Amino acid sequence: MRKLSGVGMVLALLLPAAIAGGEPVWNLVLAAEAVGGELLEIDRALLGASLALSETGIVGEEARRVLEELGGVGPWVVDCITIDLNGTILEVAPEEYRYVVGERIDDQEHIQELLATRRPAGLAYIISVEGIPAMDFASPVFDEDGRLMGAVTVLVNATELFGEALAPHQPEGHAKIWAMLPDGTIVYDVDGEQIGRNTFTDPLFAEFTELLEVARKVEVERSGTGKYEISGTVREVLWTTVDHQGREVRLLLSLDADEA
Repeated sequence: MRKLSGVGMVLALLLPAAIAGGEPVWNLVLAAEAVGGELLEIDRALLGASLALSETGIVGEEARRVLEELGGVGPWVVDCITIDLNGTILEVAPEEYRYVVGERIDDQEHIQELLATRRPAGLAYIISVEGIPAMDFASPVFDEDGRLMGAVTVLVNATELFGEALAPHQPEGHAKIWAMLPDGTIVYDVDGEQIGRNTFTDPLFAEFTELLEVARKVEVERSGTGKYEISGTVREVLWTTVDHQGREVRLLLSLDADEA
């Protein structure tokens, strides 16, 4: 097993001794680094697009070309748009989503935050105007005099983004790494039926009191460990946090106790 980084050593201290000595904790460290790397690439691409749109403007053929280039940041991109100060969509790429032009998205919390603070916003898990559950990332666009013109956003398929980042680091056996927002929304799981469910509100989880207790810890603690029984199997769980633009996503490692 490779030597753990500083972050890995902190995580290892949180684990029961039997887990800390094995590969799963290292897989979680690498998974967190992979997700953080993907989010950093989105940030860089959005910044580049924002600067380019400051010169081209946020509407017109040149703006669409900037959006098309932004869409190349990853295969999990759904679309890229520009919006004005009212939250109205002005341009979109690719062309297949042209029908969303003119829609207003100022009711979305992260867009309100961006327009109010003039700062980037991301990791917003939404049901998009395209009708799919996704994560949206947005950056403000300023004119040459420093006045806010609007914003540019990149919408990503969260299942594909996390799936690509986590796949190389998934442990063997029944262990798995999955992703959840602090509010209990599962944004990625190898079991696709779990994606989009909320641990606190979905009836599927209501009878599993130990699982709900762990979820409450995950809600308020950036990292930690827990244990719960589900369908007769005792599971160990460890989690850590990836930060992005003031928002958080938890990455969780769960495995059967007899694998620990």
